Amino acid sequence: MGLEISKMKKDEIVARERFRCPEKGHSSHDGFSHNRCFEKHTLGLYQEKILYFDIESSDLNADYGIVFCWYAIDEDGNKFEDYITLADINKYKSSKREIEPKEDIRVVQNLINLFSKYTRVCGHYSCGFDLPFVRTRAVICKLDFPSYGMLFQSDTWVILKKKFKLSRNSLENGCRKLLGYTRKDHLSMSIKHGCLRGEKWAIDLSRKHCKQDVEDLVELFGITRKFLRQTKSSI
Repeated sequence: MGLEISKMKKDEIVARERFRCPEKGHSSHDGFSHNRCFEKHTLGLYQEKILYFDIESSDLNADYGIVFCWYAIDEDGNKFEDYITLADINKYKSSKREIEPKEDIRVVQNLINLFSKYTRVCGHYSCGFDLPFVRTRAVICKLDFPSYGMLFQSDTWVILKKKFKLSRNSLENGCRKLLGYTRKDHLSMSIKHGCLRGEKWAIDLSRKHCKQDVEDLVELFGITRKFLRQTKSSI
């Protein structure tokens, strides 16, 4: 028997429209095309799958910068990463001023592919930087970024801002004060310029920096998550 939309309440219609099936390969289906999965979802039968991630970029704005690398760890301890190479830079470089830089297109696509395997992503200030940056790069590179409602988000910066009273809500300060230590280091301008030239020494240092940030993120989220309800806030 088909669904009788005319008998549904507005809230259910909206929920079905926003729902994206978490089953592998089914992320394009909503609550109308996958009614059985939607009903399982609303009954809480799906276990949430969280991915912790961080990106490194050449600029704070995605119309001027590109993604150098990203690193991610899931709740089971599986680790993932990707980074630009000299081959990427040589393949997509252009001397035409009207051409948008797309040296990071492969790296961004692989991160989007990884996102699709999880129900929630977690970062530090990812709501204000990492996710908007990756989304902007995806649109510029003509890649398909997850639409509203397909993926939930958590953010340790939001937890620190709402539930703690620190002098700074940075990942470094949060870990130093609440955990008692941090792995944080800082990328210099020479490292970022080296990444833009595809130099291995610079890319390796950027990868190390990104990895350490995610390791700090996982531990910070672990001790702060209980103080804020995990909402179904979409990326």
